Amino acid sequence: MDAFDLRNWSGFGPAGGDLAAPAIVDQISIDSRRIDSNHALFVALKGEKLDGHQYIAQAAQAGAKFALISSQWKPTENIPGLTLLSVADPLRAFQDIVKSYRLQLPTKIIGVSGSFGKTMLKDLLLILLGTQKRTAASPESFNSQIGVALSLLTLKKEHEIAIIEAAISKKQEMDVLADLIRPDYTILTPIGKKHLVTLQDLSTLSQEILKLASATAPHGWCLLPSDLPLQPVSSSPIYTWDKEQANLPHANPLHPEVTIPAYYRLSFPDQTTYQGQITTGYSYFLNLINMAAKAAWLSGISSANIQRVFQDYQPEPTRTEIWKSPHGAIFVNDTYCSDPQSVDLALRHFDFATTEHRKIFLFGGMRGEPIRAHTDYRRIGQVLAKAHIRHLFLFGQKTFKPLIEEVEKLSPETEILAFEKEQDALHYLQNHIQAHDLILIKGDKKLPLDVLTETFNDSLNNNQCVINLAAIQTNIALIRKQLAPDTRLMVIVKALAYGTDDVRMAKFLGSCGIDILGVSYVDEGVSLKRAGVTQTIFAINATNYEVAKVVKWELEVGVSSADFITALSEEAQKQNKPIHVHLHVNTGMGRFGCRPEEALSLAKLIVSSPYLRLAGLMTHFACAEDPAEDAFTYQQMSSFDQVILSLKDQGISARWTHAANSSGAIRFPQAQYNMVRIGLAVYGLYVSEAVKKALDLRLALTLTSRIVGINICKQGETISYGRRYRVERDVQKIAVLPIGYFDGLHRNYSGKAYVIIRGKKAPMIGNICMDYMMVDITDIPEAAVGDKVLIFGEDEFGQYLSPEELASSGDSIVHELITCLGPRIQRVFVYEEGRQIR
Repeated sequence: MDAFDLRNWSGFGPAGGDLAAPAIVDQISIDSRRIDSNHALFVALKGEKLDGHQYIAQAAQAGAKFALISSQWKPTENIPGLTLLSVADPLRAFQDIVKSYRLQLPTKIIGVSGSFGKTMLKDLLLILLGTQKRTAASPESFNSQIGVALSLLTLKKEHEIAIIEAAISKKQEMDVLADLIRPDYTILTPIGKKHLVTLQDLSTLSQEILKLASATAPHGWCLLPSDLPLQPVSSSPIYTWDKEQANLPHANPLHPEVTIPAYYRLSFPDQTTYQGQITTGYSYFLNLINMAAKAAWLSGISSANIQRVFQDYQPEPTRTEIWKSPHGAIFVNDTYCSDPQSVDLALRHFDFATTEHRKIFLFGGMRGEPIRAHTDYRRIGQVLAKAHIRHLFLFGQKTFKPLIEEVEKLSPETEILAFEKEQDALHYLQNHIQAHDLILIKGDKKLPLDVLTETFNDSLNNNQCVINLAAIQTNIALIRKQLAPDTRLMVIVKALAYGTDDVRMAKFLGSCGIDILGVSYVDEGVSLKRAGVTQTIFAINATNYEVAKVVKWELEVGVSSADFITALSEEAQKQNKPIHVHLHVNTGMGRFGCRPEEALSLAKLIVSSPYLRLAGLMTHFACAEDPAEDAFTYQQMSSFDQVILSLKDQGISARWTHAANSSGAIRFPQAQYNMVRIGLAVYGLYVSEAVKKALDLRLALTLTSRIVGINICKQGETISYGRRYRVERDVQKIAVLPIGYFDGLHRNYSGKAYVIIRGKKAPMIGNICMDYMMVDITDIPEAAVGDKVLIFGEDEFGQYLSPEELASSGDSIVHELITCLGPRIQRVFVYEEGRQIR
């Protein structure tokens, strides 16, 4: 930032500042570790885990001359040379200071908001505008109430134009951001249901986001999608980026059908045209081109410079990818780095490490050459040292010396190796990789997933199941919104977390605030405990011969028989450990549980044991997903309620009462009690249409395969075992996919569904084999060996196949489909907010 006199902020005097003398600051920081000026203002913000007021002394030592503090906080010591500015709300005061700073800048600002693609648009537009103007932009995804303020502080008077992202999750947040940004121009990217967890409906979401457009200066412009349910109240000219308009460039596909690569033509008002190709991001790339090209044109960038940028541009997906290599090593391929704080966030992946893991960090430096590169790399070195990294591999020609000095000083046990190019670092790692390595990759650009998996698998992967953690997080928030505030959410991670990865899911769920996990078997719980999972683990059932394990690993268990309760009590006494149990009552499932009339005597037996704790009362619904059986579900609830009352009459109660699975929790609010057990819904999967109508979830799973062979078959010839399919046309082109019933696509799916290749449907034909299946690609002549194939979920063309419909086609249920996905299918975890499925 440029030098700024705090007296320009109207709150300076009331906060305790001296109006008689200049109060110049040239840095405003919320992180005491990042202060590198003797004229800095430190803002003490209170977060969920840390309180900035605890670091005021460190900020002063680093050079801060002013500290913005809460009036509720009282210093315990006098800090010489530091002026404390006391306010009711430090965040609001911080934003007011930033607004005052922004108003002194001559910089024109483009405000960017929307649900999807903000960061990708910002990155591309930064390149385009930089061809003719001195340009700046928000670091990475700094688009929150704090992030926008920090982004504005990176601007200087020398910048002619800047791009600032703004994101919201609640009502009224955009009022503050729009007032901060004061956009001269506004772009709204596609608006969808990403934020509907907190903003109710698309109309409300649009109304909130449009506040940024409404705040646009009269001399500016707004660039919006054409399908907005509402229009902004703005005196600025309004353009649409997804429709052709006079005097603006526009990109159209050259071919109506899907091709790889896909070709497009960008036509300019000056009668020039550019023909380009898309090799990634087919579902959103044209939108990205149109938003960026039109915004650049409106900003005065020539068609020649726009075309020159597009010649070399391909989008970098803004998602993190996590997968396990055949060696057993876990890879985390993170997004590009433009700021030290993005390294802080990336290093949180090492929280998933166990004592067996070697922590390895491949780092290619920050994008561009930051103004405070020396300070930033030194700070990154300090953070890396605290992370106890075993091996640090640096690649590229960045300013790594201060980083290396800090790591060598603070963490001498860390081995540091430097490589000229990323390929050299990957090749070295390829030859030294071990089974229990946890490898984090981050640099000034995002490395393609296919390049990394091909490097460490020696080829592309045939079959992949992609699990989107951002979608899971969204679903958890949606489900919580359906629950009473004090209702506890147990997430079920049985059957390897429904065929994904139970350890990875368990640790991620911990970061989502899930404090109890459910499994079916005791051994599943023990496996999680061995892997370092810290949440409470509840096993729905255990046998007498497992009591030693239950007590040793301190699991919570469902109980329903006197002999097991007695055996568990005796073992708990033997190991001197109190064990929490949940009395399971059978109200109609007919699997586990005592009869309702037995519940009271068993409860008395539990509470009489000094080593058992009655933590829960539970039952299990048999058909909560089926409206035709609702009467039976209500009967189960009634029976369970009577048991609860009978125990209460005897002075017996449990802290937790639970009955509802995903379907029950979504369809029967009265069955939520004070804890629910959620499994399938976390992944955005539905057991029935009734559940789907009750709650709009976000699908988190996508299954893909690849074409490994193509056959040309003639009329009358037969396909696969049993000769059940006969070629009907004169000539048919048959593709072979390396996925079969061992991988979870059972024979009863044979010939009953279709896949999608290059955005087009290809019907399944012939009997599915153990290792392969066949599909008809006669109507997809461009299909080739190596092409990706969508089995269910969403592909890169935006095509969608329902896993529920696939399961139904094979007379199965979606539970069976996903839990039967075999070990040959690579699981890839991603964190991708921009996906909009369904």
